Amino acid sequence: MGGRGTFPFLKGLSEFLTSFGFFLLLPQILKISSVSGQELQNVNIVFFYEESETVKHFDAAVDYINKNPVAGVKLGKVHRIFSNGSDAKNLVTDICMQMDEIRAGPDKPDIAIDFTRHGVPSEAVKLVVKVINLPTVAATFGQEGDIRSWRDHAKTNWDGYLVQVSPPADLLVQSVRSIVGKQDMTSAVLLFDEQQYEMYHKYKSLLQNMPTRHLLTKLEKDSAGIRKQIDRLVHVDIVNFFIAATPNEISSVLAEASDKDMKDGPYFSDEYAWHSMSLEEGVPRCNACRSNVTVIHLSPDFTEVGEKRRSFLASRGTVKANRLTDMFYFDITINTILAVRKMKADGNWIPPPMDTKCVNTDNFTDTYKLDLYDALKTEGTDNILKNFNWGRNGNNYPIFTMKIERFVFKEHQAESETKEKLGVWRTGFTEHQLITPEPGKDALWKVHQALTVFRIVTVVQPPFVYKTPGCVESAENKYSRCFTGYCIDLLERIQQDLKFNYTIRNVSDYGYMGKEEPHEWTGMVKELKDRKADIALGAMSVMAERESVVDFTVPYYDLVGISILMRKPKTTTSLFKFLTVLENDVWMCILGAYFFTSILMWIFDRWSPYSYQNNREKYEDDEEKREFNLKECLWFCMTSLTPQGGGEAPKNLSGRLVAATWWLFGFIIIASYTANLAAFLTVSRLDAPVESLEDLSKQYKIQYAPQRDSAAWIYFDRMAHIEHKFYEIWKDMSLNDSMSDYDRSQLAVWDYPVSDKYTKMWQAMQENTPPLTFEEAVVRVRGKEEVNAQDGFAFLGEATDIKYQYKTHCEFQQVGEEFSRKPYALAVQKGSPLKESFSHMILKLLNQRHLEQLKERWWNENQFAKKDCPKDDNQSDGISIHNIGGVFIVIFVGIVMACFTLIFEYWWYRKRNIAEEMAEMALPAPKEFGSTFGAASTDKTNFNTQYNKPPGARAELPSIENSW
Repeated sequence: MGGRGTFPFLKGLSEFLTSFGFFLLLPQILKISSVSGQELQNVNIVFFYEESETVKHFDAAVDYINKNPVAGVKLGKVHRIFSNGSDAKNLVTDICMQMDEIRAGPDKPDIAIDFTRHGVPSEAVKLVVKVINLPTVAATFGQEGDIRSWRDHAKTNWDGYLVQVSPPADLLVQSVRSIVGKQDMTSAVLLFDEQQYEMYHKYKSLLQNMPTRHLLTKLEKDSAGIRKQIDRLVHVDIVNFFIAATPNEISSVLAEASDKDMKDGPYFSDEYAWHSMSLEEGVPRCNACRSNVTVIHLSPDFTEVGEKRRSFLASRGTVKANRLTDMFYFDITINTILAVRKMKADGNWIPPPMDTKCVNTDNFTDTYKLDLYDALKTEGTDNILKNFNWGRNGNNYPIFTMKIERFVFKEHQAESETKEKLGVWRTGFTEHQLITPEPGKDALWKVHQALTVFRIVTVVQPPFVYKTPGCVESAENKYSRCFTGYCIDLLERIQQDLKFNYTIRNVSDYGYMGKEEPHEWTGMVKELKDRKADIALGAMSVMAERESVVDFTVPYYDLVGISILMRKPKTTTSLFKFLTVLENDVWMCILGAYFFTSILMWIFDRWSPYSYQNNREKYEDDEEKREFNLKECLWFCMTSLTPQGGGEAPKNLSGRLVAATWWLFGFIIIASYTANLAAFLTVSRLDAPVESLEDLSKQYKIQYAPQRDSAAWIYFDRMAHIEHKFYEIWKDMSLNDSMSDYDRSQLAVWDYPVSDKYTKMWQAMQENTPPLTFEEAVVRVRGKEEVNAQDGFAFLGEATDIKYQYKTHCEFQQVGEEFSRKPYALAVQKGSPLKESFSHMILKLLNQRHLEQLKERWWNENQFAKKDCPKDDNQSDGISIHNIGGVFIVIFVGIVMACFTLIFEYWWYRKRNIAEEMAEMALPAPKEFGSTFGAASTDKTNFNTQYNKPPGARAELPSIENSW
């Protein structure tokens, strides 16, 4: 910082010393005179350039040589050749003509200094100097093998005098490799200023053999371009940004990236990491930043530079003494001239041949031999950049260090609020041991790592994914967890091992390919294909067409097919279902037979001379005496139908025949009733209209269809298409005129040889108006209460969807076996490294039986899916109360009738008893009563004799009989 203030002083001092040249040159003159016999060595130079900026650097070095003579050096003729153009042949021809003219003149060149950067201009120069065997030092971008014209020079004479030195701009970007390796980055982008940096050779080498997806792109110059550029990079999953430019350009990029109005900005959250580097002193300023900014910046460390040359360079207004590029070109020019002077002074210089014609570029040899490296290594003690690393082409470069500092800027704050030095970076072409961290700063390195954040898309499908009620996603809280379920638990378990964060959002569907051109994808597959998401999470089936555009991990769930969802048939229940076993006519006939038999038995007992009531004296000694009046006949016939039996049979033979006939009738009726009741209940349980897909296809009462454009829809569409294709093949074979009669006869069959089951089903599905959403399908399956299940709607869909519905809704049932079974897996972008890491984790969890635990939790212990449903009739262990409850009503009715009968009997008895008492009170009083009354006796009544009939009283009163 202090150096800037000294530049005017040094410039003034230089002008002062120049005006007194004698005093300035006096020490050098004394030094030269002290070397006896030392002659000044003349050095002629050819200078190649393609940019005017490099001419300033070269002229500054020439000016330094002229104004600061060193013992034994005299700068001769400088030939300048401009090399720029895109036509390689014409450019080589033009340079050759100029070189032939220079070599034919009096000031033949000793060495060439080449400041071309890369491409056609650089390759043209390299080819020409190689053909004419002219020693050359080239400050050209590129590593080993990048310069095609000088490729494969190992162990040849050319390798000794055709020297390439990498400029600082070629080295500084190598710090990206060092930082990427230190921070374990998986993605990175380098935005570079094309006026200072060349990246044509870095695309293949910068992050070679590193597991990092990276981009190298030119930095846009205007604000709108920068904003669009950053947006595009973010949406291709770039989270680590490197900017190689001037401090002012870096400041512009930081300002735009910090704008909250960017599409997904600002891009300075914990999921992004920003780094910058500059070839000149100075740090970015953030007065235009719209939010807080944190950046790691690399700037030159000039604590070890050569101040003598730097002071001279600072005195010139055309170049910058605080920029590595200017220092490098200045140093390399001076060192090249001094190396030639040394070789000439030591007698090691071999003049290059001048007889080779440059135009003959197809036939040249390397007979000329010269080794510049030893001389170049010994020179450079006064370098601004102190020292150079000398190896062979591709490994020659200046050695300098870069300070690594972490700046934290507040919004609209030009100067950083905090600045922490994290270490230094030393030049080199490897990623290892080039960064020397500052002690105690490891935590800051770690804090500056971009969190690995995966963008995840999902589809809400219980129990795999639930949307948490009341949870609201917002831009401020992008990591909010508004989802739960089987897949979310699986993801969080993987997250624990792989250490990443994620954002998750819901999309419309899993992804299906459109039928119309250009066959666009939808849903999760589209998000992955367009690189708007990293992972597709959910109950996603592995399908062949999906595998063509995305990659799937190993399956995390069993094979899942298509199943049928139907409403459970409502079994008609009746409390008197036991009465419906027989038709009403049968019951009426049984009732008629009962009354007819009872009356007939009463008549036979009344009129038969052998009945009990007509032979009381004969049966007087029998223990059981039963008079079959009408009441007893009715009771006998009723009890004969029960296990209790009817009791004592009639005494007469005719009555017994009637009773036997009734017993036989009752046995047959009871046996038939029992058998039919069991069969009736069993048949009602087994009455299922559809039990499989085959049954569904053969009936027409129940409508059926899958959800439109779903996996089931595609399955039936393709099966119908395949059947049609097979039919066309069979038809073409049958109608082929080239076939022989025998071959045609082999195809002649009465039965249709190809099944058309799916074709008919597909036609029926289209006629049945397939539901557009799963919710609509569930509503149609549920239907109306008055609609019978046999006339309802059957939905064909994913078996897991069907299973969840019948587990959570008692009115649904899953019908038939699954078909077209496919596994569930996670999907990632095509070629994504996440496929391997996630597959490894799923296999690990599978071996640990963690997936089984998830299945148990979300299917059997799921609080959302628990539903206590009553047992169906076909699942219960016996007859339900709804079907047999009538017998209890019969008991209740019988008891009520018995109660009323008891009341009636009591009433009737009391009525008759009162009538008897009234009749008795009208008779003469008994003797014992009369004496008592007449004597007005006060003795108590004798209850033992008061109501006894006196001897000789009137005939016995009629007994109170039952009204029956």
